[in-house]
Amino acid sequence: MMMSSFNSSMNKIVVAVKALLFCSLAFSAVQVYNFSQRGEDESRESRRSLSIDHGNGTCTWTPAVDLDNSTDPYGTLIAAYPSSGMRFVWQQVAGITGIAVQDDFFAISKDATKFGIVKTQYPHIEGIWSYGNNMDQVILLVRNFRWAFPSYHTLLSEINYAHTWEQAYNYLDNIFTQRPAFGEWVKFRDYLFDVEVKLWKWMIDFHMEGGTKYWEDLDFERNGQFPFSYLNDTQIAAEPKDENCNGNLNCVASAVISYERMFNQSTGVEQLRTIANTMRGKQLMNIPDDDIIPCMYLDTIISAPEPRNEDRAGPAREEYLFTMQQLNDILAMKTEVRSKYSSGAWANNAQAQDLVSYLDEYIDELNDEIATYNGNPPPTPGPDPNYFPDLVDWYQTLGAEGNETYGKGGRYNKAKVQQMAGYWPSVQHLYP
Repeated sequence: MMMSSFNSSMNKIVVAVKALLFCSLAFSAVQVYNFSQRGEDESRESRRSLSIDHGNGTCTWTPAVDLDNSTDPYGTLIAAYPSSGMRFVWQQVAGITGIAVQDDFFAISKDATKFGIVKTQYPHIEGIWSYGNNMDQVILLVRNFRWAFPSYHTLLSEINYAHTWEQAYNYLDNIFTQRPAFGEWVKFRDYLFDVEVKLWKWMIDFHMEGGTKYWEDLDFERNGQFPFSYLNDTQIAAEPKDENCNGNLNCVASAVISYERMFNQSTGVEQLRTIANTMRGKQLMNIPDDDIIPCMYLDTIISAPEPRNEDRAGPAREEYLFTMQQLNDILAMKTEVRSKYSSGAWANNAQAQDLVSYLDEYIDELNDEIATYNGNPPPTPGPDPNYFPDLVDWYQTLGAEGNETYGKGGRYNKAKVQQMAGYWPSVQHLYP
């Protein structure tokens, strides 16, 4: 394991590299698409009115607006594993606040600008800490990994697995339009499953425990690719918390929200009220009374213009299956997380108990799927010694275009890293 603390000059190197390379995070380009598609001819003034409360539980939805840069709003960060239904949730949050929810890629002004509400996938590779110390609380959004992981792959496939900002922009019109072929999903699933199932768990730990760190210090993208690897459980337990959580923000979630419950109209209003209660009375957060939230919830579903997951063509989401071993691994992971957050000091923690109730639903759903598999097991392919080596080669160049020799699997490609004058001297000893 790398040493967990560096002198100030090394920290400056890492911060500088982050600043230089965050623009290469293609997934962030997908997220900011929400804002770039508002329309060039739509004036700022035309978007200034908030959702209107007519009284007696009636309302009219209107688009949210960006806060004035000179204001000092209470900052709320909404954090989630990729493709956890963030779009549906931020639409709802924008509906009750009247404030446009910003993406972490746009929140780059740090101390100079406060946006009020920002969404992120940090510390997953698809997120960046770009908001400095401008956030005051975190809301953790969770979605069943069984569905979040295939949805994550779908979004990446729609941008042709782009691994740079420029590439991703060429495919932005494709997002939320088409699910991929099953064969592409199988390769992606089998190559990344073991890593992503841990990242889902670590996303929860990070925002429940206040910054639990699972990556090596010099792995500034937090992707665990060569020449780095993710920390094991023993190393994680000994590792200091993420430095961003030791001054910029208390990373412990003030609320834990379930996408499934938010999306379900019978439970969505209560989830939205939970979010509203964390923001009500805070600086520049004009949160409506509880009695109008049911109307705003439904009117946002009807009126929000951005496409959502259910608008995609292609195979049904139920067709993106896992192997029996993978389903059992997901079940074991969820059971482990549930056990952790239902015992000891967590037993009396309100956020932990909300999380446990969501995990109970996920475990029940997964047990039903496993029972179905056991009753009608799919064909098992014969062993192929070349299968995983072929997957490694496939992922190494996935998303490569033109004369590129690496793609998503070459984030720390030696030739690329050698061009980083402030970073290469610190890592060159790790390369052959």
